[in-house]
Amino acid sequence: MSLTQEIKDFALDLGYHDVGVTTADAFPWYAEELQSRYSSYNYLIESPLKPLEGTNPKGVMPEAKSIICTVYDYSREGFPAELVGTIGRLYQSRSYNQSSSRINGARRQLFIDYLQKRGMQTMYGPEFNVPERLASARAGVTTYGRNNFAYAKGPGSFIILMAFTVDAELEYGSPTIEAPCPKDCRLCVDACPTGALEPFRLEPKKCIAYNTFMTQDNFRPHTSSHIPPEIRVEMGSWIHGCDLCQEACPRNRTRLKVMEAWPASSFLNRIAEQFDLRKVLLLTDEYFETVLRPVMYNYIRHKRYFQRNAAIALGNSGDRSHVPYLAQALEHSDPLVRGYAAWGLGRLGGQDARTALEKARPVETDEKASQEIEAALAIAA
Repeated sequence: MSLTQEIKDFALDLGYHDVGVTTADAFPWYAEELQSRYSSYNYLIESPLKPLEGTNPKGVMPEAKSIICTVYDYSREGFPAELVGTIGRLYQSRSYNQSSSRINGARRQLFIDYLQKRGMQTMYGPEFNVPERLASARAGVTTYGRNNFAYAKGPGSFIILMAFTVDAELEYGSPTIEAPCPKDCRLCVDACPTGALEPFRLEPKKCIAYNTFMTQDNFRPHTSSHIPPEIRVEMGSWIHGCDLCQEACPRNRTRLKVMEAWPASSFLNRIAEQFDLRKVLLLTDEYFETVLRPVMYNYIRHKRYFQRNAAIALGNSGDRSHVPYLAQALEHSDPLVRGYAAWGLGRLGGQDARTALEKARPVETDEKASQEIEAALAIAA
């Protein structure tokens, strides 16, 4: 058995859905595309992830010869209806960027340990980030979709890709850099309420997922906690991630039916039983640690951003029974929470919402929160 086949067998035995190998040659097209869209991707280009360096693997790791691309299928379990439409399935699966002390992070670490024990120098992010979607397509294990996601046979786009760069010469797959989408299909593009999607092109700063977790002060270069009002109204009930373009895709229909039929894990059901947007809005340390962080540990480290997102979701709900909770949040110590609670009240409207806003108006000391209160009063019917 060849070394390449041994590596693939080990990866499959660990639980990866598929694994392929490509050369460690540079990705010049990806670098050019990223640079040409600097205004859209400046938060990423200037981040510690250094994606431009990753487009030239040998520039970072001169000994690099191969890139091993693994595909993990996170659609192997069902997802509670109470969480679908609020938390992206990827994050519910607890398989994205997990630490090595958790099962999905341990899988990644076991694979790295295996490669190193076989004598291979191995590099993997976050210190070294190759373009994983392009590498996986070049390795022949994924294709593209018009929604910009990578697709694998079976799980569709409900996958996580990881690329491990090694100094061993291996057997390379045949590229599948193609998009076998139905001809002229625009279902994913049309499903995006913010207009973030064009075929094979994404405007990340319009994306609902981006706005749920990348909008944090000083989280990345050029990011802040501000979410434009026109984006807020389209965020619906999403507080971490978004699955709309994946749900609309015909290539995902079979897998969606499978996920709907499969039972959720006992752990996810426990989270779903305790999940309440009003509790997210009025977030306690205990609730943060026991309900939110286990499934939404990926990007958001501070409670205030979950509270902001919950205020938006409650405002979008159309349910005025949430008004007392948003009114209570108007008295929060954090002006960010107060400002978005005001927005939620303005969105819901009604006399009780107006009363709460008018009560808060003269005592508010933060300029941005005051602006949110005035804007909310202007729209509260």
